[in-house]
Amino acid sequence: MDRFTMRSGLMVAVLAAFVLAGCSSSKTKTEESEKSSEVTPGSAVPAGGAEKAEGGESVVAVTPANSVEGIWAQIESEQAKLSTTIQNGQLKDVHHLAFGIRDLVGALAVKANEATPAGATRLNGMVELVNESAAKLDELGDAGNLSGTQAEFAKLEAVLSAIKSATGAK
Repeated sequence: MDRFTMRSGLMVAVLAAFVLAGCSSSKTKTEESEKSSEVTPGSAVPAGGAEKAEGGESVVAVTPANSVEGIWAQIESEQAKLSTTIQNGQLKDVHHLAFGIRDLVGALAVKANEATPAGATRLNGMVELVNESAAKLDELGDAGNLSGTQAEFAKLEAVLSAIKSATGAK
């Protein structure tokens, strides 16, 4: 393995750690250790229930599955929920789902890069696009901008489709 590949792999691992810490950085280690429930592939709802966000609204923690296929199933589930949320005009809930997708895509990249490090650079670029899209969805949703949210969601779906192809997920 050359230095660039090793450095890229290390950067992905560090990025994934930050991404996975993302929205849940306010939880204490005690709270995390008390949650012993697992999420089955394709499900984003832990058996322990939802957490409370800043404004008191419910936020569902998304625990990534242990395989590329399992994580991809979770991404598709969250993507469907986000689509429904946007269609129903529930823009205040958009950022939670977008950030869940962002976190799952980060975990997916780590798993996929472990399996095939050759495509890591391309995949990491797409992960960054998902991060940017999640941030834009957060802003647009909070602003109540339905048409902007719909347009950004369409961009996110295109990137997710490319990620699906790049990782070989089915």
